[in-house]
Amino acid sequence: MKKNNYVRISLAFAGFTREQLQSFAVLLLVCLKNNLLFPNLPVKYADLETLVNGYQQAMAAAKLGGAQQTALLNEAYAALIAALRQTAGYIQSLGLTNVSDVLSSGFDIILPGKNPQTPLDTPVVSLDNSVTGQLTVDIGAVPNTKAYHVQYAIADGPLIDLGIFPNTLNIVIPNTVPGKNYSARAQGVGGSTQYSSWSAVVTVMSM
Repeated sequence: MKKNNYVRISLAFAGFTREQLQSFAVLLLVCLKNNLLFPNLPVKYADLETLVNGYQQAMAAAKLGGAQQTALLNEAYAALIAALRQTAGYIQSLGLTNVSDVLSSGFDIILPGKNPQTPLDTPVVSLDNSVTGQLTVDIGAVPNTKAYHVQYAIADGPLIDLGIFPNTLNIVIPNTVPGKNYSARAQGVGGSTQYSSWSAVVTVMSM
């Protein structure tokens, strides 16, 4: 009997914590947007985006609310998991044999035999203030990382989520003010353990 050589997709996301699922779903949005390998998604991109946004809003409400908000979060969680299972099933049905093609979707894969946990290396971050009025985050590429979660802070203020990015260079911090200090850090997303440790925080003055 001929052995199938297609790449198998992991459904481990169904066991993620709520916070892990949120980051994973945002990563999928980044990876699937305008991805020509997957033109016929069973859940349209706009609908998936709506589910992810609804889930994020439900998470925020549940932290402040009561039983009703928790019930709404559970419903949003179930709806998002169902959509991700549909999407994973579609990509699996394509019978892709190139690992890189499947990983470009944002989903993890099942390796033949044992699937060892492979921690991601911690990224190294720098801030570029060489252009007046602009401050960008640059990240040293980390093997097996699909995207990077970036946070920044203004002066001694709290960390603010900037987003999840597939690129490592020219990630712009918005609305910077010359003369103010800005800090940033990043973590890799992807691989068997899903997240790397956060990088060291770097700080520069906006010019």
